[in-house]
Amino acid sequence: MAVGPAQEVVSTAERNRLGLDVWPDTALGVLNDGSGKYRFFSTGTPGSRAPQKVITTSGTLNAPASGGITGSQQVTGVPSGFDYAGGGPVYRDANSGLVLQMLHLERPYGSDPSKFYTELDLGRVDPATGKVTRLGAIVRPHAVFADAQKTKTTIDLGAPSFSVTKVGSTSYLYVYFADASADTSGHVSFSGLSVARASLSSVLAAAKQGKVSAWNKFSDGEWTQPALGGASADINAGRPMAWAPGTARGDGRTIMVAGVSPHEMVLSASADGVSGWSARHPLWRDPDMFDAYPTVVANSGTPDTPGTTFFVYYTQWQSPSPDWSKARLMRRTVRCTQGTSGTDVALVRYSNGSHHQVTTGSAPTGYHEEGRWYLRSAQESGTVPLYGCRNGQDDQFLYKEADCGGSQFAIVQTEGWIYTARPSNPSVPLYRCHITGVGDHFVSTQPDCEAPGNANVVQEGLLGYALTH
Repeated sequence: MAVGPAQEVVSTAERNRLGLDVWPDTALGVLNDGSGKYRFFSTGTPGSRAPQKVITTSGTLNAPASGGITGSQQVTGVPSGFDYAGGGPVYRDANSGLVLQMLHLERPYGSDPSKFYTELDLGRVDPATGKVTRLGAIVRPHAVFADAQKTKTTIDLGAPSFSVTKVGSTSYLYVYFADASADTSGHVSFSGLSVARASLSSVLAAAKQGKVSAWNKFSDGEWTQPALGGASADINAGRPMAWAPGTARGDGRTIMVAGVSPHEMVLSASADGVSGWSARHPLWRDPDMFDAYPTVVANSGTPDTPGTTFFVYYTQWQSPSPDWSKARLMRRTVRCTQGTSGTDVALVRYSNGSHHQVTTGSAPTGYHEEGRWYLRSAQESGTVPLYGCRNGQDDQFLYKEADCGGSQFAIVQTEGWIYTARPSNPSVPLYRCHITGVGDHFVSTQPDCEAPGNANVVQEGLLGYALTH
């Protein structure tokens, strides 16, 4: 798996210009309108809180708001008692054109809106006007409101995406969330991951009549528990999430991107969308930022059916905690490399006179090139991945493990694959070097890091063998 660098697709300045004070406040819904044009749905709030609106922007996958705001609608039909009603992920029926939207409703425990109980509702979007009509509730936590209210524990089910999963000859809509249970004293515990589903045909038939069909949670190996308050199995036990995950199904597997902290996103996959989840693979980490609301989107075709290369969009606050004055929409490219043919990619050592950067990415501003070698773009026999990492703001370094050595370090991107032994093609060894006095890393072909006798320059080991041209 290769993960590309962070890309800003909607800047803070663009948000401000469009008047999007609090946006995007849910995962995205994405529709492909053809000819490279897309619509993007998420919740936005003028000012600080109510009234929330489902904001529709038009644009491209590279610039989701370049066409401006095309819709700004409050969800209609919201019951009393809820002070937040937003929508994001969507599903469009190819035959009828019916557009369904996942709605996130919050019910506060008291006067403090930061402590709340949520349910997931289904909405119907009018493609012409953008109007969103609530059809009804589809998922509630196992913990009832009265019990959770005793301790005022926030239960946030997020705004999960719809994953179309076929079982036998029947297609289902799956939604994923962290369920919550509470005892009579109000103590709340959360699952690592739970799932509910309904047959696609029943969902569409009910929606056309302005209703919702019955959904069921997976529990004890069966789909018999009602999704409105029933119990659920923890299908990813021991793996808690910081946010509701972003999921999508394509190429015969369900992809899940989840935050394990406000600063780090990981990926795992399951063939059937219930069991056998793969080990979590770190995608990126931003220790100085706050990242949330991941959305998995195909890089072409139907947005909710990703192939071997896909995008992950996410909201990022450019601060350690949420600050909407510093929010922007970001994107990463994820490429599944297993079974693909690799090409050579240039690994370049840059310097600005005081610090180095070694990367296969773009040349950093103000730096000049000092050396160039080549990695492979996909895993091949005899190679291991190299990851671009960062300590603080200036100390960029390469590492052979995806976690970059600890949660205090940023995971920047996958640089490529390096040979563990000399290949038949021309190559050189690459050593990681550290200038301890200034906190600077670089790579060198020399085991003495080009500084014989200098105690402040330390060789930290052989990374592998890079190709030369």
